[in-house]
Parts: sequence; C-alpha cells; structure tokens
Amino acid sequence: MSALELKGLTVSYGKGRRVMTAVDNVDLTIPSGGFLGLVGESGSGKSSLGRAVAGLAPVTSGLILVDGAPLARRSLFGRTAQPVQMIFQDPSGSLDPRMTVGASIAEGVAAGGARGGRADRSAEVRRLLELVSLDPRHATSLPSRLSGGQRQRVALARALASAPSLLVADEITSALDVSVQGSVLNVVREAVATLNITTLFISHNLAVVTAMCDEIAVMYAGRIVEKAPTAELVSRPRHPYTRALLDAVPSLRQPAPRADAKVLDAEPPDPFHLPAGCPFNPRCPAGPGVHADRQICTERRPQFVELNARHLAACHFPGAVTHDTVERSAHANASLPT
Repeated sequence: MSALELKGLTVSYGKGRRVMTAVDNVDLTIPSGGFLGLVGESGSGKSSLGRAVAGLAPVTSGLILVDGAPLARRSLFGRTAQPVQMIFQDPSGSLDPRMTVGASIAEGVAAGGARGGRADRSAEVRRLLELVSLDPRHATSLPSRLSGGQRQRVALARALASAPSLLVADEITSALDVSVQGSVLNVVREAVATLNITTLFISHNLAVVTAMCDEIAVMYAGRIVEKAPTAELVSRPRHPYTRALLDAVPSLRQPAPRADAKVLDAEPPDPFHLPAGCPFNPRCPAGPGVHADRQICTERRPQFVELNARHLAACHFPGAVTHDTVERSAHANASLPT
C-alpha cells in the first residue's frame, strides 16, 4: 500500500482558444490504505482526474506523488507495469473479447513481474477469481459468456493481478443492473480491505460513496470544493453544492418545496467559459443569485477554509445553507443497493 498525493494537478484538453481545463489545480491526499470517494455531477472532472492518476490522461501541470516521490512508470517484459491500476465503467469495453478470463488475468499477473511457470500463473488466476467471489472454472470462459456483474469482477481481478499499491475505480457500477450493484460493491470493498490497497473511488452516486468510503471529496467544475470524513460530510455539509448533491439522493418521502429551487436548477457552466469568482455562484442558493449583498462570490475564487481538523470547504460562506442532516443521512444510507 502507498499514500497518494496530488499537488496542483491540472489536466487540460484542446489547443489555442479551445482549451478546456477538466482538472484545475487540485490538491488531494489519500493516506496509505485509505479509501477516498470522489463525487460530483457529470462533467465535473472526476474521470479526468482518475485517468491522470492512472497515466491515461495528459498532465498539464502539477505533481502526482506516491509515498512522497513522483509516480514512476516502468517497463517490464514489454508491458507497462505501474503501482496504479484502474477499473473502468464498462467491463465489456475493458476486457479483450477474444481472450478467455484466465488469459486476461494471467496477462496482468505477468505484467506485475510474477515469476514461475504456467502452473504458478494458473494457481494465481484461481486465487484471484476466488478473491472476487467467482468460480475458478470461469477461467476458461470468454467475457461474452458472463453477466455484467461477473465481467466487472473479472476486471477487478485483472486489476489486482499486477499487485498494485493504488487502485482507481471509475463509476464501476453505473453500467450494471441495480440488482447486482450491491454484490459487486461488496466484493470490491472486501478485496481492497483484504489487500490493504489505497483506493480512489469515483462515482456520481453519493449514497454508494457514503457506504463505501472513509473520506469524501466533492468536485465541481474541475475543482475540489469540499473534503471531509464521510460521517462528517454527510451530517454537516458546509458547501452549498455538497448539500445539493445530498438533497438529490432519492427518497420515498416527498421533499418540501424549496425557495431556491430555480437557482439550483440552472444549467451547469460552460467548461470553456467558467464564471468569474466561484464557478458555482450562478447556481448557488447561498450566493448572489439569492443574496444580492454577496457579490464577492462573483469576484474572488474561494480558498479552502479549515472548519475542523479534517473538514475543508472552498466557500466564502461555508455552512450558510442549513438542512435536516439526520434525515439526509438516513436517506443516503437507505439508497445503497444490496
């Protein structure tokens, strides 16, 4: 296991006037063995950040540090071996349809530098399949013969095959039926805990992240706007965007009418032309759209405010919006598929 630290990480796409910054000067730390959830709506930059950590997106500026040293990519047996492995959203697209399950996992074992003959690799494939709660007999199957949940477990086994110290899981249940999401999440949680792997878990589903992760970081328009231990963030969100995400968790109870609904329902900003100051200000129920005297939100980018030992929020008015947090916490936990 290793600690992951991002310092001023920026990821941009395009050239000239059509440059879009997907990740904007992000500082983030996951301690060794930690399980951090990264949440935000579509287009917030979550996947670009995860792909940058995994070496799959260009880093425009900033540093990715593992145990205090720059992340190193090394070549081994003609393959690229690295301490970071990634599980993708669609297991059908991340597995070679022409390779059997066993061959795909064995390829990962070889990339991790494992020595020994074919029998040793076969034994390791069986061990990994059992670790992700799959029958070892699936080693001879093609991915097309498996269900979506089974394919995602194979993708997890393949990621673990190279013995990574860091794991990036990007929306790994969004392509699965609700009926199997819970079982896949349980397998991921148990495997990561067994191997003590530092994990970045990316999702738009705050209920899932709440149940899975030790800490949560909230991302909006390429920036981290709040970070706190899970229980603290769910019970006392201090950024208006975090509160809006928590309020969006589905509930069987009819929500009370909100005076600021029109503000929150505004369209997300154009990523090529973000608003000045705080990028959330046009949609913020605590900002100038509701409170005319808060023009600072349109003029200055908010810096992180340390609310307690481990709770940070980038907001000029942290905690300005209140809500029934006990009810919200119950709804979030009740929404996790089982």
